Amino acid sequence: MTEAFRPFTLTHAAVLVAIAAAAWLWVAAVRKQPEVASPTMLDYRLAVANLVVWIMAHTWWNLPPRFDPAVTLPLQLCHLTSLVASAALLTRGRLWRALLYFWGIGLSTQALLTPTLTDPPTVIWFWAFWGLHGFVLAAAVHDLVANRFRPTWRDYGAACAASAVYLAVVFPLNLAIGANYGFVGQSKPQTPSVIDLLGPWPGRVVVIVALVAGLMALLMLPWHFVRQRRVAGNE
Repeated sequence: MTEAFRPFTLTHAAVLVAIAAAAWLWVAAVRKQPEVASPTMLDYRLAVANLVVWIMAHTWWNLPPRFDPAVTLPLQLCHLTSLVASAALLTRGRLWRALLYFWGIGLSTQALLTPTLTDPPTVIWFWAFWGLHGFVLAAAVHDLVANRFRPTWRDYGAACAASAVYLAVVFPLNLAIGANYGFVGQSKPQTPSVIDLLGPWPGRVVVIVALVAGLMALLMLPWHFVRQRRVAGNE
């Protein structure tokens, strides 16, 4: 029987290196391209490919005997961010790009560092998990480097508002069906994660909200200082 995947192992490290290498190659290939206002053919192809993989993976995950509404519904924030990534590439909509930046880089990367995955490489979900999460990170960097997205405090506010809406949906749902979507439910992940350090429920939900808002604010600070320096240089 194949051993279950465990975080902080050689397999985990190898996957992270592979994702980092793929993201670097992607960015290196597009960074010198001229900026265009509308989506490119590459944007369309990558977005559609991601959507196809997303649909296939979550369809497989939600078929019997795997289906469990408390576990398998695509309602984790990283699942939604994967859809946001495709929307950002397909439309260049400001809200989608803001969510891709703040959710993709700020929050979904936690799934890469402390994955809740237990399936081994012999199971298709193993590859879908890493592929979809890796795509989110690469798409976010792509939008910064190739598409020249530059977040503002207004984008930060939009990301916070969207996060609040998400919390308002999943929190009562978790209570109703005993789930842990958004990691704000009463249970904890079976694998080691930051949640283990945040104390008992429901108090840790307040801590999670504060950490999310603070982390996204930290992601905004570099762009804030860059703009301040430019303004000072023009005076």
